[in-house]
Amino acid sequence: MKAKSLYGMIALGLCAFSVTNSYARIKLITLPVREHVEIQLENEQTTIVEEERIVPLRKGNNDIDFSWHNTSIRPETIVFRVLDDENSIKTNVLSVSYPPNESALTWKVSANQNGSARVRITYAITRLDKNYHYIARANEDESKMDLMQYIKVKNQSGESFLNASMNTGSGNPVVLPMGLDETQEFLNQSYPAVAIDKTYTVNASKLGYRNRAQDKLNVFMHYQLHNDKAHNLGKQSLASGKFRIYQQDKKGTSVFVGEDWGKYTAKENKTSLFIGQARDIVVKRVIERQKRQRINGNLYNIDVLVKYEIENFKDKPVNLTIEESLLHLRNEVFTPKTSYEKSALEWTLGDETSFADKPLKKLTNSQKIAYQITLPARTGAANNVTLVKKLNINFKNEW
Repeated sequence: MKAKSLYGMIALGLCAFSVTNSYARIKLITLPVREHVEIQLENEQTTIVEEERIVPLRKGNNDIDFSWHNTSIRPETIVFRVLDDENSIKTNVLSVSYPPNESALTWKVSANQNGSARVRITYAITRLDKNYHYIARANEDESKMDLMQYIKVKNQSGESFLNASMNTGSGNPVVLPMGLDETQEFLNQSYPAVAIDKTYTVNASKLGYRNRAQDKLNVFMHYQLHNDKAHNLGKQSLASGKFRIYQQDKKGTSVFVGEDWGKYTAKENKTSLFIGQARDIVVKRVIERQKRQRINGNLYNIDVLVKYEIENFKDKPVNLTIEESLLHLRNEVFTPKTSYEKSALEWTLGDETSFADKPLKKLTNSQKIAYQITLPARTGAANNVTLVKKLNINFKNEW
């Protein structure tokens, strides 16, 4: 076949992503098929497609057209490279031009001889969407869980990708056909025996009351996931996604616990999964004392004592975090005459505070204070174990 005829066959060899749903600006007898397609899914915001094709070139200058009619390619992201090696023809990309009013571009490529070259085209594409979801199965004592991460890919990009390699950053690419308007789901990662911490938390202003008339607070339960090697994770970041959480019972059956949306969790960070409200931990919160002391005119100091009466009906000890919003507490006992910024809140810790340990550093600031206590398990015939803790706060210069 003469070089001119051969060039006529491939001049728009890259203009179509598939024979069925793309078009060329001039008619072609045949199109070079993709040799390799890889879809990069590891970035949560952008999907990248990388494809390779074998393209015949003639000696001299060659115009290679690329079009994406009805395909959701982002044109500003298209990158074209010729993958030269020592046994191939030598090439050089001379220029790129964009025909007006067309979803297309043309590369001018020079070749030192007739032959074939492997080219790689990379671009970002929209409407090739992916989302993550997880199945978590905690063991009976809730100390560990098996965690499985799934990816669902939905292709509405206007292009089909047959036998595409899905790269998720896990090191285990998955080859899947992605036809037009198809959805594929696959297991991306499996993490066995992930160590977890179960926490119990109360916060009157944020989490509210289970029974306001009886001063009983809501007690929220969470599984804490630490994305690090010490907890059998830490290989890569955990993408945001829905968690369906199960727990194994004494018979070995998995019982559905609940669902929560897990946030993006980088390596060495942690995330919390809400698993419901505890009924066997009861916390009553009562403001036992509020005493004003006039300093000057309308300026006051306010002494507040909050009592927490805590009951554990469980057969094992648990850790309970008590959080107190100081702005909320101040507003419960005193209404300032004028509004002011939160940063103006002044307070000190009073002597009647009965928590043995210091406040939790990571959860305590100028607006909030938090403590963690360990509730002993009930013993013998006792139905519960009761603890009483008090928090003494002195608000300064209120008016």
